[in-house]
Amino acid sequence: MNSNWVCWNGKGKPIMSHGPVLEVYLDHLVDNFNFVKNMAGAGVRTGAVVKSDAYGLGLTSVAHALYKSGCELFFVASLDEALKLRQSGILASIVVFDADIKRASGEFQRQKLVAVVNDRDDLKSIASAAGSMPYYLNIETGFSRFGLDVESVTSIERDGGFRHAWPVCLFTHLACSDNPQDGTNALQREKLLTASRAFPRVPLSLTASAGLWLDPSYHMDIARIGSALYGLNNARIYPNPLTPVVKLKAPVIDVHHVPVQQSVGYGGTFRTRRSSTLGVLPIGYKHGLPWACANRISVRLGSFIVPVVGRIAMEYTTIDLTDVPDAAKGRGRIVEFLFDEFGVDELASAAGANGQEILTRLGAGCPRNHIATALRSTG
Repeated sequence: MNSNWVCWNGKGKPIMSHGPVLEVYLDHLVDNFNFVKNMAGAGVRTGAVVKSDAYGLGLTSVAHALYKSGCELFFVASLDEALKLRQSGILASIVVFDADIKRASGEFQRQKLVAVVNDRDDLKSIASAAGSMPYYLNIETGFSRFGLDVESVTSIERDGGFRHAWPVCLFTHLACSDNPQDGTNALQREKLLTASRAFPRVPLSLTASAGLWLDPSYHMDIARIGSALYGLNNARIYPNPLTPVVKLKAPVIDVHHVPVQQSVGYGGTFRTRRSSTLGVLPIGYKHGLPWACANRISVRLGSFIVPVVGRIAMEYTTIDLTDVPDAAKGRGRIVEFLFDEFGVDELASAAGANGQEILTRLGAGCPRNHIATALRSTG
């Protein structure tokens, strides 16, 4: 039943697979980085958010592509991710959102990492650390997840709580940046500016990916860009100015004919309306393909677009090949689930999910093939 196929990684080495492969185009990633960097403006330092294994696309491969192209600031979720970057040779500044400062202050200092202070306990751990320890101060402005509110920051500053070390940056998370008309955006901006009065000349960071499409007053000093690097169009700008970064492919492993009114898959959610030819693909929700996309999406087989029929199972998906010529639908033919005209955002929409969820699940569930065809240095 299995039908092995060969794809080629970015180093010119073959990858044998009888299942799905998520292709990651690192030059497209770099294109997106350069695009958002130019959009943020010359006076804004643009950092790459590579948390959660670079949104599922491979932490070190993604970071090195960006690092070689001039990125000098990275944001990660955990100390473990930061250490992986350091051990792989990334010498740029690395900011850790979940720093566990009390336990790991020594490692932060040895590896020259930047912690995020989310509460008073974190601040006390910074003050008690042996030697200096740079940190970003998280300001709670309306996201309701971690951070010190403006009143607390003002009180701590008045009581000398920052005398041991000032933050190297004040930042906050915009809650509604994908909706420019939402008044929460301006409210959060003003709260961050209010908190900054206690820290003259300390850089501010407000915007992430969708916030780039708000007016330039939101860009401030440091932009933290994640989703846009990976081609995700959180701001819903059409046509999408970002370049798709991934393609999802799987081989046909079985072709068979079924009669009219034949049920397909669990629950019989699809029944043939004619004598049909079906193809089976070794990809399912185990690999991150959303179960909710059953009977709702189409895939590309060469120059043909064919529908997914029946439920998506744990390890298999069925497609209707009836209208595809016999010469184009044999075993081993490669089917594309993500391609230029149908990307991660479109798959997410069909599944009632968001692009970040789809990308991280596919990245965790499928072998990844990193392709670096034309990486360019920005100096």
